Amino acid sequence: MLESLLEAEKAERAPWKMLFLAMAIGAVAIALAGMIGTGNESGHLVVAFACIAAAPLMVRVIQIEEKEDTEPWLSKSEIGMLMRHGDMFAVYGLYFIGFIIVTSLFFTVFPLETMEGVFSSQVGELGAIESLRQTGQVTSPCGFMCLVENNLGVLALVLLFSFVFGAGAVYIVTWNASVVGVLIGTLARQHAAQSGGSLIVSYLIALPYSLISLFPHGLFEVGSYLLGGLGAGMLSAALIRKDYKNKVVIKDIATILLLAVVFVVIGAFIEAMAAG
Repeated sequence: MLESLLEAEKAERAPWKMLFLAMAIGAVAIALAGMIGTGNESGHLVVAFACIAAAPLMVRVIQIEEKEDTEPWLSKSEIGMLMRHGDMFAVYGLYFIGFIIVTSLFFTVFPLETMEGVFSSQVGELGAIESLRQTGQVTSPCGFMCLVENNLGVLALVLLFSFVFGAGAVYIVTWNASVVGVLIGTLARQHAAQSGGSLIVSYLIALPYSLISLFPHGLFEVGSYLLGGLGAGMLSAALIRKDYKNKVVIKDIATILLLAVVFVVIGAFIEAMAAG
C-alpha cells in the first residue's frame, strides 16, 4: 500500500513529498521489525521492509531519468547533467533525510532497550566504529591513501550491488540513513542524561548538531555511495533498454560515476585532515 501513495512521476515533480513518504515508510518498517522480534539482525529487517515499500518508486525514478536522456528536448548539450537529473538527486536525497529523521526520532523517544533490540545491527555497527576509535585504529594507521582505497572498495561494492539489483541504490541509502539516525538518537539520549532535560528538547539539539558534525566528510562519503548507486542503476536501465549507444546517456552516467570517485577523494582528504 505504501508504495502506491506516491507515483514516480509525481515524486519527480514534487520531490519534497519524499521527505514525508520516507518518514511514513520508516515508521511502518520499524513497527513491523519490532513486532516480528528483536534478534541480532533485526536492524536489517527495518532496512529490508523499507526497501520493499520504497524500491518500486525509487527504481522507477531511475528508469525515468535514464529514459529522459534519450528525449531530444532534454538531451541537448546546453542542458547540464545536474539540470537533467536534479529531480532524481532531490528524490533520493530527501528520502535519505526523511529516513534519518524517523529513525532518530524513534530511537530517542521510545524505550531504549526496545530500540536497541530493533536497531541491533546499527547499534553494533556504531559500537564497532567507536571501539576502533578508542584503540586508535580508525584514523592513526590509516592516512589519506588508505581512506581512499577503503572507500573506493566500498564504492565498488555499491556499484556492483546497484548494477545487479535495481533496488541496490535504495538499500545503500536506507542503511546509511538508519545508521546516522541511530547515532543521532544516541547523542540525544546522552544529552538528556547529562542535562536532565527532556528527550524531545535534547533531540531537537542533537539533530542539527549531529548533521553539522557529520557534514564535512560524511556528506561526501555518503554522497559518493549515493551517486555510485544512481549511476550504476542508470547503466543497468540503459542496458535493458538498449540505450547504451546514446551518447548523452553514456556521458551522464560517466559523469555521475566520476563525481562519485571525486567525492570519495574529497571525503577522504577532509577526514584525514581532521584526524591529523
